[in-house]
Amino acid sequence: MHRPPVWYLKKVELFATMSDEEINEIVQKINHGEYPNHHILYTPQEQVEDMYILKEGEVIIYQTTPEGKKVLLDILKPGSIFGNIGFTTGEKHYAETTQRSFICTLPENFMVQLLRKKPEVALRALRLLSKRISEYESQVKFLSLLGAQERILSAVRLFSEKEERSILPPILRIPTKMTHEKLANATGLTRETVTKQLLKLEQEGLIEARNKHIRLTPKGKEAVAVLV
Repeated sequence: MHRPPVWYLKKVELFATMSDEEINEIVQKINHGEYPNHHILYTPQEQVEDMYILKEGEVIIYQTTPEGKKVLLDILKPGSIFGNIGFTTGEKHYAETTQRSFICTLPENFMVQLLRKKPEVALRALRLLSKRISEYESQVKFLSLLGAQERILSAVRLFSEKEERSILPPILRIPTKMTHEKLANATGLTRETVTKQLLKLEQEGLIEARNKHIRLTPKGKEAVAVLV
């Protein structure tokens, strides 16, 4: 059973300090949508005008190389906001669901009015945007300095951290399916390399893999902690 929109909005960092009256005003402007797995919400060629709020499901943010290979930038879990949050960075990317997802959107004109009226929300939006850009840049720099095994361990840790940020209770969360392709997109490695390294990591007791769900073992967590 899905919770009322107010419940989700109160859990979203951007609106966390707003009053019930203000939250209800936002609810009146929201459009709700249900999307199947592998639905592309927008592409780099589109002008993104709405702000998206992920209520349930999973969305990946990625770019593509000239050769058509996906480069994974982020995995979004319930409570995440993306799209046009009132400020533009000029960054172009794809947003695609990787699970059946329930998403609501807020139109750009309403968000602009809200940010003008609520400076604290505008400041929070800027901080959120700055944090996200910093995470993307750190991820690219960090991975460029690591070997294949370290990249995979770091990606598994990142997926796990994203899982913990979900606003849903643990019992309702749907874990990310870490396919070899998804790990390849996140690490810049080939699928063949990912497959070989996953086998080695499992043999070395650093990860556990079951039904496309990969997790770090205590030994694996220690190995990743050294990389930070």
